[in-house]
Amino acid sequence: MSSIADFAPEFQKRMSGFVQFFKWNSLRKNTMIPVIAYDDDIKTLKQPENTSVRYIRLIFVLLIVLVSARISAAENDFRIYPYLQNPSQDAMTVIWFSVTNTPGSFKYFEKNTNTETALSSNPELASALIYPAWENDTFFDGKAPAPPYRHRVRLTGLKSNTMYLYSVEQNGTQFSSSFKTAPDKSSPIRLIVYSDSETEPESTGKHTLWTDPEGKNTNRTYLIDQTLGYTNNLELLHHRQPDIIAIAGDLVESGGEQRDWDEFWHHITGSDGEKSLAGRVPFIAAPGNHEYYEGPSLGRYNPPGSEQAIGKYLEYFEFPANNAPDEKQEDRYYRLDYGPVTLISLDVANNSPHRSGHDTNFFLLGENDPNGGGAPAFSPDSHQYLWLETQLRDAQAGSRFTFVMFHHIPYSVGPHGWPAGEGDGHDTQSGVPVRTLVPLLIRYGVDAIFAGHDEMMERSEISGMEMLADGSEKEHILHIYDVGTGGDGLRGPQNGLDNPYQKFLAHTDSPEISEDGRLIDGGKHYGHIEVDVLELSDGLWQAVFKPVYVFPLFDDNGVFQGYERRLYDDVVTLTDKYAGVHVSGDSSLPGNFGLEIPFPNPFNSTVLLRYTLPEASSIILAVYDFLGRKVRRLREDSQPPGYYSVEWDGRDEAGTPVGSGIYLIKLQAGSFSDSVKVTLVK
Repeated sequence: MSSIADFAPEFQKRMSGFVQFFKWNSLRKNTMIPVIAYDDDIKTLKQPENTSVRYIRLIFVLLIVLVSARISAAENDFRIYPYLQNPSQDAMTVIWFSVTNTPGSFKYFEKNTNTETALSSNPELASALIYPAWENDTFFDGKAPAPPYRHRVRLTGLKSNTMYLYSVEQNGTQFSSSFKTAPDKSSPIRLIVYSDSETEPESTGKHTLWTDPEGKNTNRTYLIDQTLGYTNNLELLHHRQPDIIAIAGDLVESGGEQRDWDEFWHHITGSDGEKSLAGRVPFIAAPGNHEYYEGPSLGRYNPPGSEQAIGKYLEYFEFPANNAPDEKQEDRYYRLDYGPVTLISLDVANNSPHRSGHDTNFFLLGENDPNGGGAPAFSPDSHQYLWLETQLRDAQAGSRFTFVMFHHIPYSVGPHGWPAGEGDGHDTQSGVPVRTLVPLLIRYGVDAIFAGHDEMMERSEISGMEMLADGSEKEHILHIYDVGTGGDGLRGPQNGLDNPYQKFLAHTDSPEISEDGRLIDGGKHYGHIEVDVLELSDGLWQAVFKPVYVFPLFDDNGVFQGYERRLYDDVVTLTDKYAGVHVSGDSSLPGNFGLEIPFPNPFNSTVLLRYTLPEASSIILAVYDFLGRKVRRLREDSQPPGYYSVEWDGRDEAGTPVGSGIYLIKLQAGSFSDSVKVTLVK
């Protein structure tokens, strides 16, 4: 008799999550929302009053999923649907995985043209993606699916900033989607960054610890489970239409457990090319400590398991070559130029000497350790450090902005903000050793670091002197973000740990606001950083950093209804030449008052409004309808000179969405007045 795994690997990999849900429900009396997720659809079942009825309905849904999965397994040769990698102005890589070694048929053409190009893929066995014996025995009754076949096509000779449509036929199953090539340096882009999704099937029904800012309830758990939290975050990303998405490490819970990777790709790919996020937007990533972690029931960080774990990561991703002396270190760190931005991704999961104050993982053996693996060191004498300096020097000369991404946050009030070491006041996976990179990053004018590891939305600022090409120096500020709120933990600060460079922490700077016992705003939630890079009217460029949280909505009975996109009050605006340093009398200040062209315009969800103040001013920024009636006052404040950004979410003063139409944005700053039109299209 055939097992479930024979017919439906997708169904089998989720069973443990549903088992966890039933166990969790038997221990909890409050409302729980089960999430049935397959083929990119998220089905939420409202909890019936009768528990028996609830379980009967769940069983009925599971049977439907099983039947659908059997049909899908019989007809569908895709193990992972096509996704985009390694974008450039004239090229794009498309990767997918199949059950059989049948070559795939790939076709593509430029939008609004009739010239189609056809290619055939060459399947290669992805032996790194085998289910370990422990997973095979525990979850598949010894009948786990065999490793899939990897398909890769590299499309070259493309036009920059151009939309292409593509389709893949794999053994009779068709997938269709589209992509846009990277733009040149004169085009605006939208980048979204998050970290610490840490996917695993067991995340369904698992609520993370949600520390009470007032300290009244130390065992409080978050309002929705991790699977739904990550799903909502990704769904919001899809709506925001980013050009590129970056993950600053800890993509999966255990890099060596294949089911955790199955869960990751299930979230970001799918059969519907319009909904498949990674099928339309290229994802880049940096390895975190979890990518080197084989698993709690396997070898943990011990070799060779750690290399087998990172081997899965390397099988899935393709990045620009770094030409490392050790071929095993390709794709672990790299540089990607995308429009006006240079993105540099590093691997800081390990350093030498082992178990010293310079080491970020006391359990992992790296390139300089006896019997170590390929995890590169990042100390000043390492190849990765020397490579980094070369890339930074070049980026400083040729890019509007330089962003660096890695996993271990160097300044934090989370558990990894303690110095490296063992015992109280120390951490064996500390981010503090990564501070050795900060002087180098400031010297070459890096604008922002994106990291994670401590699973909190925290921003720090480090000041220093940037060295210019002519040998002169100027003051520079490096912004450091922990964006580790992708879909796993939502931590609070450690008692007794201080971060003197901290400028924002969601835990303390976004107070929870409740009404009749229900949270209506504020607090720490799953989310990401959205970065818009845009040109100013005077030829300068701006990068606007918007910390986004995904706010869950519930009805009066505590039943989950959906979510809203909201911003923390910490929007940061940088200019390309001045990196946000605004000193009175400095030439970095704007020369004139101004209200910039809104972005995007027309818009259907939010519009970014930017303005400049050459001197300290009392300002009013407001929205009016076409009849001249005030819709909403966005800002009224006294502000120092500088560059500012505000978002309007298409709502009035009462928080009610307004209708489609033309609206007037008016800025009043002292005696200066200006206005621009925006068009809301729903």
